[in-house]
Amino acid sequence: MQNNMGMKQINRQNVLSYIYTKHGTTQKSIKDDLQLSRSTIIQILKELEEQKFIEKGELLESTGGRPATNIYFNACAKIAIGVELLSGHYEITALNLYGETIKCERFSAPYRNEEKYYKQVCESVQELIDKLAIGNGKILGIGIVLQGLISTDGTRVTYGKILDCTGLETEAFSRHLPYTCLFFHDAEAATIDELWQSPQLENAIYIHIRSNMSGSIIVNRESLTGTELKSGVFEHMTIVPNGKPCYCGNRGCLDTYCSTMALLHEDETLDVFFRELRTGNADVKKRWLEYLRYLALAINNLHMFMDCPIILGGTVAKYLQGSDIKLLHQFVRNNTAFPTEREFIQVTCCPDSPISRGAALQFVKEYLHTILGNNIIF
Repeated sequence: MQNNMGMKQINRQNVLSYIYTKHGTTQKSIKDDLQLSRSTIIQILKELEEQKFIEKGELLESTGGRPATNIYFNACAKIAIGVELLSGHYEITALNLYGETIKCERFSAPYRNEEKYYKQVCESVQELIDKLAIGNGKILGIGIVLQGLISTDGTRVTYGKILDCTGLETEAFSRHLPYTCLFFHDAEAATIDELWQSPQLENAIYIHIRSNMSGSIIVNRESLTGTELKSGVFEHMTIVPNGKPCYCGNRGCLDTYCSTMALLHEDETLDVFFRELRTGNADVKKRWLEYLRYLALAINNLHMFMDCPIILGGTVAKYLQGSDIKLLHQFVRNNTAFPTEREFIQVTCCPDSPISRGAALQFVKEYLHTILGNNIIF
């Protein structure tokens, strides 16, 4: 009996995985490809439809017999929510089980480490969920992205100097929301999205460049966390001894030379900077070349440590052109002990994706593994 139950569960997972990956299929296709009996498939499909995992769609054109019905995975059976908190605004994203964004909203509000602020964020989250009209029972969880180091269990900010939120716990949010809430480091969330949208990616170093830098090391499609979740904070490696002061308390950190805050003048935007750069402004070009040389220095150090693709993400990513990447490769070759003609620096595959997606995707991945098994790679 136990073996029969085990085989039934395997068959069920295989059928649901097949429907999920095909996006649209028929009973005959399932039978032909999975080599299951018609009666087994009918029983499994009946159960899956009753449990709202699948939906029946349109009738297909008949080829002589009874027309087949298209069968779809119910992508909105569950929804995951991602929230990113930044100094001047917060952003909320809702994803379905295909990782598709079904709603994304941005709210202007300065970050405050205060109960009033957290309550406001939670009210915005609940209002977005209410607009989706899906019911609280369908929410997998709330992933909250911050610029800071997060405890192993995702419930506490262990280092949050940028937002001044060290010690913040998820209870500040879960007391207002009836869902599981977890914290995510910003680079970790960005990496989750990168992996979701790049199924062929195995190992890489991800450099997340915006007003403050962050990063992650990807090994076997997972972020390497380290003993105290410090693997990947290479924005604080020293590239100029006794150089510019960093918010971490040290001097000469990569962040002080290669964040967008280090690149731009006060009140200057990335849009303005790159417009001037592309139209030939000599002063801007000089700044850009100096910036790229520092970035190349860091990339060379990282590539010496781990020979794998270097991925550039963050707000700067969408402005990068092929000519910029060629310059970076050239600057690396000029300084490395082991020059190569292989181009290993690339721009993120999702430069316009909100980071909040990654925090929501983690809930999606974990849920899909419970219903589809672990054979599907996300």
